[in-house]
Amino acid sequence: MLDAALLKRALQVPMALEDGEEFTDVVTDSRAIVPGCLFVALKGEKFDGHRFVAQALEDGARAAVVSEVPEGVAADRCVVVPDTLTAYQQIASRYRLDKKGLTVIAITGSNGKTSTKDCIAAVLGEKYRVIKTQANFNNEIGLPKTLLTIREDTEMAVVEMGMRGLGQIRAMKHVAYPDAAVITNVGDTHLELLGSLENIAKAKSEILEDFTPKNHAFLNGDDPRVSVMETGAAVHTYGIDSDADVKAVEISADGLRTVFTYRSRITGATQKVQLPLIGRHNVMNALAAVAVGEVYGVPDAAIARGLENLKMTGMRQEILHFGPVTVINDAYNASPASMEAALRTLGDVVKSQGKGRAIAVLADMLELGAHSQSGHAQVGTWCSQYGVTELVCYGPESRFMAEAAQKAGVPVHYAQDRGEAARVLARLVRPDDVVLLKGSHGMEVFKLIDEVFRKGDAAC
Repeated sequence: MLDAALLKRALQVPMALEDGEEFTDVVTDSRAIVPGCLFVALKGEKFDGHRFVAQALEDGARAAVVSEVPEGVAADRCVVVPDTLTAYQQIASRYRLDKKGLTVIAITGSNGKTSTKDCIAAVLGEKYRVIKTQANFNNEIGLPKTLLTIREDTEMAVVEMGMRGLGQIRAMKHVAYPDAAVITNVGDTHLELLGSLENIAKAKSEILEDFTPKNHAFLNGDDPRVSVMETGAAVHTYGIDSDADVKAVEISADGLRTVFTYRSRITGATQKVQLPLIGRHNVMNALAAVAVGEVYGVPDAAIARGLENLKMTGMRQEILHFGPVTVINDAYNASPASMEAALRTLGDVVKSQGKGRAIAVLADMLELGAHSQSGHAQVGTWCSQYGVTELVCYGPESRFMAEAAQKAGVPVHYAQDRGEAARVLARLVRPDDVVLLKGSHGMEVFKLIDEVFRKGDAAC
């Protein structure tokens, strides 16, 4: 329970609230007011929560955090701060620090954060009471939102930290104060903003700053930019190709599952896992969870059980079936590295079922900057390498993908927009086909599920 006393410690500003006053929740969306909550009036380029303070209080909010008291609102119901976003983070941070016995594990990386989070939460959930970042709330607003879902009986909090520039991971670390950190990889996401892989690695490594041997760092041993990161924490590596502390030694596809065995120097165990996901990249995500689970005392048999019962956040390699057609919905976001992983997975699924075609429906990867043309062209080449039978793509940058794929011998259908892509796909798909949907979130590739398959337009 969050009360006025905590608020005073967190914000260090004058307020009329009595120490005993309690808040049922902390809310930033005026449409989600619950009686007795604290409303924080965030302000952005396109919105200003101060416009809704009066209504929030009328709807039952006990008080509001504002940068100025709106006209017509009682001043004694407002806590005035210099910046409401900073105040929101300070409240969440104080709330987190007041929970004794709580362990916070933070995850960052260019790709795989959400899937790794889901794996870790599933493993830790076999022994502890766990909360995790919901959806993709991994920024300066989403992180405090997650921390404020911690309850009195929560033992483990698994949080994502995304970033768009240098200093952002550092700032979020000083909100969450993680006990351990996982770095999944360094890839070319956000090249437009950071300019080089070296800068991306530097930004990700901020999560390791100020760690001592009491902290734990879980590093991807197969990524040369991650495995060499320096930290004062106890380091545990995981990987497939490297001589990692937790290493997958046998990997095989089994329909829409992946079966692998890991060997661990942490516990000395050898354990077989049946992962309800496909693709080598998901084995890496699972290995991170194995390492975390072992360090925090989850028995290896329970680790395997947690991974076998894994439930993934939506649009991360979601497997859907529409009659005899299989759709891999991996359309939450995209970068060249995640595109390659998805294309490899598409080929593996077709091979494992022994029939049908590999159809890739791909759209633009955003935020690649000067690397956009080469990145999209590389994906086009990978379409040939990983056995794509038909490529449907759309978006202005995807023309480079289409040109490279066509040059490599892949049949290409370049569409001007998603609507045209939907019509092409509906005509193209046949029974037993496996269809991959992937692109940056803003390209809305996921909408093709409703536009083509749920409408029944596909010839299957």
